[in-house]
Formats: sequence, structure tokens, C-alpha cells
Amino acid sequence: MIFRLDKIALRWIVVLAFACATGSAAVEADSVTTSVTVDTAQKLSPFDHLGHNMLLSAFGWPLGFHMLGGALTYKFSMENNDLMVARFAARQDQLVYGIAFTPGMMMGTFFPILVPGYMYFISDNRALNNTGAVAVQATAVAFLYNNILKAISAREHPDAELNSGERSRDFKWGFFRRGVFYGWPSGHSMTNAAMAMSIASYNRDKPLVVAGCALYAGYIATSMVLGAKGEAHWFSDAVAGTLMGASIGWYIGSVFYKEKVGERQTPPKFTIAPLFYDDTKGAVLSMRI
Repeated sequence: MIFRLDKIALRWIVVLAFACATGSAAVEADSVTTSVTVDTAQKLSPFDHLGHNMLLSAFGWPLGFHMLGGALTYKFSMENNDLMVARFAARQDQLVYGIAFTPGMMMGTFFPILVPGYMYFISDNRALNNTGAVAVQATAVAFLYNNILKAISAREHPDAELNSGERSRDFKWGFFRRGVFYGWPSGHSMTNAAMAMSIASYNRDKPLVVAGCALYAGYIATSMVLGAKGEAHWFSDAVAGTLMGASIGWYIGSVFYKEKVGERQTPPKFTIAPLFYDDTKGAVLSMRI
């Protein structure tokens, strides 16, 4: 039975990998029709705009999605929605759910490395190289922020035998209380959403690519909640990770897209003003984006 599961799961991986490759091929095939323009275009680097994008993907408009992810986590854990979803996953037929979601968990582990790596380092197509540069940066930024959040949140993972409302609300705030493997939000959901939506944002004029990337990000998040007896992540981990990663990816992709189409970008402006309140003296730092 184990051999049969592995064999079927492998077929699913091949099918899904082909689907993702088809999406990448759409970017490459479309660019062939404009090969002269592509070949003369400047090759992007994952380090382009890195400082700007790291700052504003955290504190620019994506901050609203980061805060929404936190608010939904509080709501879902306090109202035991996380617990209900975890118990639902634990009750399901593990063979069927293994076939459905094990490929997603495996893809979520390896694709953030393999997909951008192929696009940027291996492909000889300039359009795909540039898409890869965007995806490399977005994935790396999301990975960094995710590990910071995990290191300070230290949320306990679900356990099919021990799940409870208290367990779903078990955060140990601090530094490395449970390392970076236990924590909030879901790293698979966040990095894959960032990778997928950066590709979608940079290729927003290709609806099939955008739709495929969105479906891929949703499948990875669902797999992290319903796969492995629901023991990988709480529902709110995946929701928050997807919101955060998607907003980071879309923002970074937008910066490079505007550069691609020649749209002028206004850099953020910082202002420091003195602050006097009663006997307190200080300064206020403001940022306009």
C-alpha cells in the first residue's frame, strides 16, 4: 500500500510539475514573438531595488495584508476555527488525502528553489531570466521575514492526538523559543505565495499566468493544512502566510513591472521632525510612499 501511494503521488507530482512548467513556458513562448526586444532588454538581477523592496514590502501597502493575517490568526484561534479544521483533516482518509496533498507539500518544499533557479540561472531566454530574478528576490525576502516571524512567535504545531483550543493558541513570544521550525505563519505558504505572485505581478498582462500562479499558491496553502493528518500547520498559519507572501510577491513584481514598461517610480521620502510633549523630547520619523 505504501508503494502504491508513493507511485500515485509521484504521478501527481509529474502532472502538477508539468502544469507549472506549462505556465513558465507561456512566459517563454510569448517572449519568442518579441525576441528582438527581449534580447536587447537589460538583464535584471535579484539584487536590483533590494533595499527598497525589503523595506516597502514590509512597511508599504503590504503592511495592511500583514496586519490582516495577524488579525485573522487571532480570530480563527480564539473562535476555535483552527481546531475545527485540524480535527477535520485528522478524520479524513489518509490514503486519499495523501494522494491529493502530499505532492503539494513536496512542491512547496522544493519549487521555491527549483522554479526561480531554473528561470534565472539555466534558461537562455531573457524574458524568463528576468522573471526568475523577480521570483528569486521575492522568495528570498519572504523567506527572511518568515523566519523572523517564526523565531519570535514560536507557535505550537497541530498534533492529531493532542489538538485542543489551548494548543492552537500556544504562542511562546520571544526569541528562538522553539527555533524557526515551529512558529507562525506557514513558511511553505508564505514563500510559495511570494514566488507565485511575483511571477504573476511581473507578467500581469498574461491572464493565464496570473490565474495559474494564484491556483498554485492556493493549492500549496491547502496542502499544508489538510496534508499529513493536518499536523503541518494550523489553518490560520496558511491564511496568514498566503496573505503576507502574496502581498510581498505582488509588490516586488510591481516594482520590476513598472520598470519594464517604463513607468516612472517615485522613491519613498523620509522626514524626521522634532517632538516635544510635556517634558518629553524626541523625534518622529515619517515615510511617504
